[in-house]
Formats: sequence, C-alpha cells, structure tokens
Amino acid sequence: MTASYKNRIVTLLFLIILQAGVLSELLSGQKQIIIDSLENELALVDNISRINYMIELSKLYFEISLKKSADYADSALIESRKINNKKGEADALNKLGNIHWVTSNYNAAMERYLEALEIREEIGDSAGIAGCYNNLGIIASEFNDYDVALEYTQKAYAINNRINNVSDIATNCNNLGTYYHEMKEYSKALNYYFTNLNLLEELDDRTSLSFTLNNIGEIYNENKKYSEALPYYYRALKIQEEINETSGIAVSKLNLGDVYLKMGDLENAHKFLYESLNISKKIGYRDIQSYCYEILSKYYKEKENFSEAYKYSRLFSETEDSIFSEQTSKQFAEMQVSFESELKDREIELMKRNEELRNLHLIKQKNRIIYLVISLLLIIFLVLLVIRSYFLRKKNLQSVKKKNVELFYSSKKLKKSEVQLKDTNENMDRFFSIIAHDLINPFHALLTLTEMLNNQNEELKKEEVIKYSQLINTSAKNLYNLLNNLLQWTKAQTGKLDNRPEYLDINDPVNTVIAILSIAAREKKIKLISFIKKNHKVYCDKNLLLTILRNLIHNAIKYSKNGEKIEISTVVKNGFIEFSIVDNGIGISKTNLDNLFKIKHSFSTKGTNNEEGTGLGLILCKEFVEIMGGKIWAESKPETGTTIKFTVPNKNE
Repeated sequence: MTASYKNRIVTLLFLIILQAGVLSELLSGQKQIIIDSLENELALVDNISRINYMIELSKLYFEISLKKSADYADSALIESRKINNKKGEADALNKLGNIHWVTSNYNAAMERYLEALEIREEIGDSAGIAGCYNNLGIIASEFNDYDVALEYTQKAYAINNRINNVSDIATNCNNLGTYYHEMKEYSKALNYYFTNLNLLEELDDRTSLSFTLNNIGEIYNENKKYSEALPYYYRALKIQEEINETSGIAVSKLNLGDVYLKMGDLENAHKFLYESLNISKKIGYRDIQSYCYEILSKYYKEKENFSEAYKYSRLFSETEDSIFSEQTSKQFAEMQVSFESELKDREIELMKRNEELRNLHLIKQKNRIIYLVISLLLIIFLVLLVIRSYFLRKKNLQSVKKKNVELFYSSKKLKKSEVQLKDTNENMDRFFSIIAHDLINPFHALLTLTEMLNNQNEELKKEEVIKYSQLINTSAKNLYNLLNNLLQWTKAQTGKLDNRPEYLDINDPVNTVIAILSIAAREKKIKLISFIKKNHKVYCDKNLLLTILRNLIHNAIKYSKNGEKIEISTVVKNGFIEFSIVDNGIGISKTNLDNLFKIKHSFSTKGTNNEEGTGLGLILCKEFVEIMGGKIWAESKPETGTTIKFTVPNKNE
C-alpha cells in the first residue's frame, strides 16, 4: 500500500486555516491568550462586534473543544437573527456546518451550508457563495457522490475565477483533481493538479505545492509509470526538506521506497523505507509507520528473508489495530458531541413550545377577565353578552384543542426519538459486549497454544506440534473473521460502507465462495451444490453479496453433519431475486429463530464439530441485505435442517 499523502485542501481544517488567517497559525499558548482576551472583552461589546467576537471564538475553539466551538456558533446565530445581521448569520451557519462535518453528521452539515448559501446569495457575497459551493462539494464527496461534488466545486471555481480569488481557485483546482483522482479519471485529475502547480508557485505556497507534486506522482505510481512518478516524488521531497516539513518528508521517502521496490531497485527501496520509518517514529506519525511496516514486509519477501517479512507484517497488524482503536474512540467522542448538539436543539424547541403554552394561558385569562368586567358593567345586555361569551369560549376551546393535539403528536415524536436513542445505545452496548467477550476466546487460545509450543518445544512430538499448529491456525482464522465482520458492521453503522451495484452473473460470486469454503466442506465431507442457471444476472454490489454468501454458506457448513449436502439456488419473485441456502443440519429452535438477526439477542452455538463463532455474521448479513434494498429470513426446525433466504431487487438491463 503506497502512502498517498493527497493534499486534501477539501478538508475543513484547511478551509478554517484559510478563513482564520494569522490567528490560526499561532502557537497553542498564544492562541489561548487570544481566547482569554476575546472572552474578557465579549461582555464589553454589543451587536455586530459581539457577534464577530463569538464567531472568532468559535474558529479558535474548533481545534481545542468542539463543544465550546458549537456553543459560540449557536450564540452568534441567535444574536445575528435578533438584529437581522445576515453576514453574521451566514458565518455562524458555516461554523456549525464545519462542526457537523467533523463529527460525521453530514446531513446536518449540508443543511447548514445550504442555509448559509441562501443568505449569501441574498446579500450578494460572491466569495461566500463560492465557499458554500466548495463545502457542499466536500459533503457530496463524503457520500461518494462525485458527480454532485464536481458540479458544486465547478460552480465555486467559476465564481472564484470571475472575482480573481487566486488562493480559492487553487483550493478548487486541488479538490477537482482529488475527485477525478478518486473516480480514476486520471487525465482530468492531472490537468487540474498541473493547473494547481502553477497557481501554488504564484502564491509561493510551498507546503501545498509539495503535496500536489506527491499527488501527481501517486497517479503515475497507480498507473505503473514508475519512472515518471520518481521526478515528482523527488521534487516534493526537496521542497519539504527546504521548509523542514517533517511529516511530508516521511511521506515522500515512503513513496520513493515503494516505487523503487516495484522497480526492483531493492537497495534504494531499503534506504528510503528505513529513513521514512525512523522519521515517522520520531514524530509519532503512526499512519506512515504502518505503511512502512507493510512495504518492508514485501521488501523482505522479495529478499526471501521470511522471518523479517513476518516481523514487519506483525508490526503492521499491531499498528493498524492500535490506530483503529484510537479512531473508534475518537468517533464515539464525536458522536457524543453530535448527540449533545441535537439534544440542545430539542431543548430549544421544547422551550418554544412552553412559551406558546404560557401565551395561550395568558390569552385565556385575559378573555375571562374581559367577560367578567363586561358582565358586571352591562347587565342589561346579559343575553347578548352570554351569546358573545359562548362564541368566544367555543373559539378558545377549539384553539386549546388544536394546541393539545399538536402537543400530543409532538410528545409522541419525542417518545419515538427516545426509543430510537435507547435502541442505538443498547446496540452499542451489545457491540462492545461482543468485542469484549468474543475477542478473548481466540486470543486466549492463541496465547495458551503458543506458550505451550514455546515452553515445551523440545518435549513435544511432531504429531503434537502439527496438532497445536492446526489449532493456532483455526484460532487465527476465527479471530480474522471476527475482526473483519466487526469492521464491516462498524462501516455499515457509520454510513461509510460503499454500495456500488453492477450487473453480475450470479454464478461468479457463488462459485467464488464455494471455492473459498471447499476446504472446510471437504473436512466434513459436505457437498456444496449450486442449482443456479448459467448467465443468470443480478444487479447488486459484488463485495456485499460475497460477504453475505460467505457468512451464510460458512454457517451452513458449521451446523451440518458429516456427509450431508448444502444447496444454493435462486428464483425470481415479485421483482426480486430470492437466494436460498439449504442445509440438512441440526436446525434452530423457535426461540433462537425469532432472535436470529437481532444484535440485542446475538448468540452463537457450537457447530457439529465444535466450531466456534460469534453470532455477528448473521447480523452483518442483515445489514448488507437491507443496504441493497432486500430482506433476509430463516426457516428451520430442530434436527430437520435450516433454509436461509434473502432477496435482492431485480433490475432489468
């Protein structure tokens, strides 16, 4: 894996640096002094100055405390709306959009950017309009909707060209190059990267220039044009060494080591890879360390030094696991910030409703007082007043009934939201329970077996060593399957799982899975039989379908007795293709069948040969089937076998 240090100027961090100017480049200590000064002066200013101070504080807190950043942005938004300060309102919305983006709440971020765009168009703020379009392009790219991302960014590019905003033009060029790069339209990506080179040289922005040179080298690297990639990597390295950009130096040397390894120049590959590794260790840049370990493992395989290759492969896995754990913790912290922001919005809405109720109560009291006064003063018109009072009361009662109905439905919505949040928390608790419980068993088995091999290696017979090695291999496979399923489930829950449907011959993924699981099937003398017709097409994501089939057929093997058979078939029904995996195994009880696909009740029983499992595979299958627009269910009775069925929408070519 090549370290592609793409200059993602599309990231909000870079946008905020561009907007914050000199203040964002100060050391953290100096920044805190400015924050303290602004907060002290905040009580002494009012109106527009107060709004500007709060927006500036939101910028400064963005990299320190997202909660405080959000609080100041919310306050600036409220104050701006009170005095009809459109520019302040748009700036505050943009800051809130940035916070939602960094906490992965992309829908909320898009809503804020669209609100800001409408205001900036109303006041004719061309630079602000271009910024909004650029931000909307970023959000579209997070959903992998690169066509929309390109459309928004090209609008921003046209506006910035018209107003000759060179720095933002460079930003747009890099973004467009990045999107085309992700779409693998390399010629278009190169056009924008080369345009960006000229702009960055004009701006004398050498840091961004070095990143863009690395991007160009990466495109040539990906297209196996290694001799063309080298000059750009060397040029990027030279600039980074001149400006002492340590992390960039580590990346460029890693890229050079990767290219030389692919070209077969092992001496230069070794030199640059170790230099990159030493730098990344020194500055604590663990992503680059991970890439170094992975490529060094490949380097030692080329040298046929398998012990060193295994060493670096293990270091790569350990570093990746550590990075994944930190990222998971960060995501949960960001989810907490997003949850608190949403809770605050609900509290504001509840306060508004309470205010409406108080106003309604005052109106009702006022009407009663008027009725009593008029009744006492105009007794001779009693009949008329009674009639008038009747109609007033009727009108007020209708208004009260209407408000009560509104409050009733609002209360139902709040209760529904509370149930959804509770379910989400329970799912997360169950998720952590699976991690805590099911990771221990394979790790315990691995530690026990390896300790036995280490302590008794001279006493053990060859047959015992082979047996323990097989058990270690089985535990490692179980651990790998669990981690893979956990990773896929996490991606599905956070909305980062790709779903790229295409037309497939169903036999291709089915035969692939049968080939993968054939060894496990042969161990139990089980026949895997496919009844799928030739050239039977389906329109779905290949990787998702492979994962579903692999989990379901693996389960069928696990719970089948020796010498049985497993049948895979499809049928077209009501606009769907229905897959069936049928086994003659031990079956499932009615209680377990009802809870089979629910994470709250996730369970696992041992297979017919005491195979271990986690129960997460079926949960993952349900997630993937629903992502593709289908359904999954099971039909079974104890000791009579099990049939798992799932559907995929049948889209005609």
